[in-house]
Amino acid sequence: MTIGLSPERGAQVVVFPASGNPFSVALRDLSEAIRLAPIWLHSGWIDVVWRFRRTRIGPFWHTLSLAAFVLVMGTIWSIILRQDPIHYFRYVTVSMMVWGLISSFITEGTGVLIAGQSTALSMHYPYAAFAFAHVWRSLLLFGHHLVFYIFVMAGTLFSPGWPVVLALPALLLLALNGVWMSLLAGVLCLRWRDLVPATSSAMQIAMFVTPIFWSKEMLGPKFAFAANYNPLYHLVLIIRDPLLGNLPPHESWIWSAATFVVGSMITLLVYGRCRDRLPYWY
Repeated sequence: MTIGLSPERGAQVVVFPASGNPFSVALRDLSEAIRLAPIWLHSGWIDVVWRFRRTRIGPFWHTLSLAAFVLVMGTIWSIILRQDPIHYFRYVTVSMMVWGLISSFITEGTGVLIAGQSTALSMHYPYAAFAFAHVWRSLLLFGHHLVFYIFVMAGTLFSPGWPVVLALPALLLLALNGVWMSLLAGVLCLRWRDLVPATSSAMQIAMFVTPIFWSKEMLGPKFAFAANYNPLYHLVLIIRDPLLGNLPPHESWIWSAATFVVGSMITLLVYGRCRDRLPYWY
């Protein structure tokens, strides 16, 4: 979208649609958002600070909530599934850490553009920057969860060994997926507000159909293949396995990379086509 003055109409402002195809429009906004990295990095940091202002332990309240959930669910499901409590507690801890990050990208991503209304309507600001800020904010909270992860590993006398270093490139790949997830969810939910609660409900269902509390092998030889067609499972696996001392399978890396490529292409197309209409959807 460009803004200019019309000589025929005096000082009236004329707004022209953004030039180029949807991909070029989206890529221009994306490059502009990357250029504004200091702004959205600061914005994400301040948002976390303000969310937990005047609390004694700050963002660690988020970690305590996760710890309570893992303690209760780990105890109950280890009995139901007849698993070794120590091993299962480590499994659920890492699974819920990673799933919580993915879920925040999507569930909280539904409101990133809605929450940025005042900024978007008061200045020229790339909407993609809202998604970057949201992903950065989620990563900050995930960093606090790592304290709980270290506590659990030390408490159960377990060392993941050298495979844990693979969690770093896996986290980077997951964050890249988080950008398109947040942006796509934000655009769709800005247009159709009913998708906000619908997405939240869908993610709650997805948590139970994705191997989070149970392993893929529990499906048996006939149905274990079904988990392989769930991209969320592979995004969880590439981080969960290294944190548990295992090497992620090659197909999970391929699935995660393919999810990023396909999801990014769809998001760029949708965003580029809708870029000029977004202000009218507030």
